Amino acid sequence: MVLLDRAPVGDGVTSACGAPVSIVRAMGAEASIQLIHDRLVLHTRAGETVWPLPEPFCTFDYRRFCELAFAHAGVEFIQAAVTGRSGSTVRTSRGDFSGTLLVDATGWRAVLAGGPGSPYVNRRWMAFGIESEVECAFEPGLHFYFLPEVRDGYAWAFPTGGIVRFGVLSYLGRSKLGAALAQFMSRFGLRPRSVHGGFLASGLRPAVVDGVFVAGDASGQCLPLTGEGIRTAVLAGFRCGELLRQVLDGELTRDQAAEEYQAFLAKSRRKFRALAWANLALLALPRLAVTTAKILGRPGLLEPLLAHYLDVFTYPSVRPTDETLPVHSGRL
Repeated sequence: MVLLDRAPVGDGVTSACGAPVSIVRAMGAEASIQLIHDRLVLHTRAGETVWPLPEPFCTFDYRRFCELAFAHAGVEFIQAAVTGRSGSTVRTSRGDFSGTLLVDATGWRAVLAGGPGSPYVNRRWMAFGIESEVECAFEPGLHFYFLPEVRDGYAWAFPTGGIVRFGVLSYLGRSKLGAALAQFMSRFGLRPRSVHGGFLASGLRPAVVDGVFVAGDASGQCLPLTGEGIRTAVLAGFRCGELLRQVLDGELTRDQAAEEYQAFLAKSRRKFRALAWANLALLALPRLAVTTAKILGRPGLLEPLLAHYLDVFTYPSVRPTDETLPVHSGRL
C-alpha cells in the first residue's frame, strides 16, 4: 500500500486541530494531545453560554498527530503531487502510479474523484477559514464566537496550553478574511502572526466515483454548521480501509465493498441534512445563535442534541473511555 502526498507527513496544517480524545487515541496519536477540554463556550451578543461536552475533546499538535498516525498505518509514503488519473493510473509530479484500489483523500479539490471544475466538486458547500496561533492566557474550553466580525460565519479560540488558536470562518466561502481575523483578535489586545487555513467541503457526495473510494473533505464529509471534519474523516477512513482490506483478502468484491461503504455513509445523511438546514437558518437569521444558545443551555435539551451530533459515522472500535482525564480547568 502506498500513500501519495505533495507535502511531507505533517506539513501544511489547515485545521484548527480539535477532535474527540477517542479519535486521537484510535489513530495511535495520543502523544500529540496538548490540552483536553470538557466544554464548549458559546459567545454571542447576549453573553456567554457554557455547554458541557458528553465526551472530552482535545487540541493537538498537527505534525505530531500526523507522524504518529502514519507510523501506525503500515504503508509506504511517496512525496508526489497528485494531478489526476486515467482509469486505475494516478498521474503525479513524479510520474504515473497504478493501483488495484484507489482512495481519494485529497481534500476539497477531490483530484481523483473529479478535480477542479467538475460537477462533483462544485455541488458541495464550500466554507473557508483561517487562523493564527498566539501565546496568551485564556479561559478553558473550546470557544465559539458569533459576533459582527464574521456575519456569515463564526470565530473561535482554542487553547492548546500556552498558545491559543484564533480563527474566523465564512460559511459562504469568502477567502479574504484577514481583516476579520485582525478585528477579532483585537478584542483580546492581540494581532495575528503567521496565518494558515483553507476550504472546508460539506455535504455528502457519492462515496465511490468511477471505482475510486472517496473520504474526508473530498467526499464532503466535513460537517455543516460546525465545520468539524477530523472526526468524520477518520471514522469514514477506518470503515473504508476495513472494507478494502476485505477486498484484498478475497472476502468481498470491489462492488460489494462500494455498496457497504455507501451504506455506512448514508446512515448519517439525515444528520448532515439537518446541520445544513441549521446552517442556512443561521445565515438567514444571525440572531438565531443567541436564541439557540439560551434554549439549548437548559437542562434536558443539550445532552440528547450533542449525543445525536456525536453519533455521526459511529464506528464500533472507536469509543470514549471512562478513565480519568487531565481536563484543563483553569487559566493557562
